[in-house]
Amino acid sequence: MSAASSPTSFRTESDGFFTNAEKEEFHYTVFAPSRTAPPPAETDGSVPVLLCVHGAGMSGDCFFRLARELQRRSEVSKDDQVSSPLPPPASSGKGLPPMSESASLAMEAVAEVRGDDMDMHILTYDMRCHGQSTFAGGENHLDMEVLMEDFLNFLRYAKEELFPNSHFFLLGHSLGGAVVARALSGNKAAQKRVSGFLMVDTVEGTAQMSLAHMSDYLKRRPSYFPAVDDAVAWFLHFGGMQSAQGAAVSVPPLLKQNPTTGQWHWRTDLHKMEAVWGGWFKGLDDAFVSLPCAKMLCTANAERLDKALTVAQMQGKFQFEVIGNGCGHYVMDDATATLAAKVRRFVKRNELLAQKLRYLNMTVPKDYLSTTTTAKPPN
Repeated sequence: MSAASSPTSFRTESDGFFTNAEKEEFHYTVFAPSRTAPPPAETDGSVPVLLCVHGAGMSGDCFFRLARELQRRSEVSKDDQVSSPLPPPASSGKGLPPMSESASLAMEAVAEVRGDDMDMHILTYDMRCHGQSTFAGGENHLDMEVLMEDFLNFLRYAKEELFPNSHFFLLGHSLGGAVVARALSGNKAAQKRVSGFLMVDTVEGTAQMSLAHMSDYLKRRPSYFPAVDDAVAWFLHFGGMQSAQGAAVSVPPLLKQNPTTGQWHWRTDLHKMEAVWGGWFKGLDDAFVSLPCAKMLCTANAERLDKALTVAQMQGKFQFEVIGNGCGHYVMDDATATLAAKVRRFVKRNELLAQKLRYLNMTVPKDYLSTTTTAKPPN
């Protein structure tokens, strides 16, 4: 994130570029959980990663306020946190050993310590034809297959090169949610890299209805502005964003200045995407529900849930959260603290569950496992 893209400098951010096999560059930003955090590749895996994927026409900078809120909350209680290591695994015994009192207390301490204050690295990247990433191919060729391939390539790079030891949680907003869900669906190799997925204000039925009005919306949208502040004001009045603080951060990176006229134009031409956007959200509901990892759908209001996801949610196939309070589509900007709290709890709960499972695997004696797996059923 450049200094020009945000009025506030994030003290622990770092930018980079990922180059794919076609030599195309994709811009990404890493937000570390604290000033003392080690370089990404040197982390021991104790701090999970939240990879955020933005929607159409936006950029990775739209997660700036969410990342800042996650870091701010973790640093507030940093001095109060204590280390509560798990006890060593049992070394003998025929049956499954019960968890000792000290182990139970340790697990409770971990839950209490981490709670809503759980550290995490936040990683964002600009999609193709967005932000500072490559515009190769142009917006009119930005179909779902292209977006999924770009995402999978970056996920592989991030997991293998940036954070090889950390658990990955994914957060996708709008089109970003559809890209993640569709890319992971049926892809076992990619699924193994992911511990959980949060889909934000992305529902197949609702999105398809919104696309039907997209052309009219774009016709009313100015193609340029005399100043950046004019674009920010327009976004607040007509663009669907309700937070002035959020617009001041997320809107400027969407613009580029014409050096001849001095006018500010949109970096990404949404008009050119009309030929491909019809396929962006097809099959999204089924793809999301079928994912084997932990899942949470977070919407601005309950009315955005379509029939298919309503049925799946009633069957307990995913966690459903509603922001409410008049929040708009740009949840990360309009309800930053609320979304951050839900993200922390989701990641913490699943990280703690994974830790418990690792502990149980360590404490189950090998001879117990061998006898239970080879024992023959009674006649």
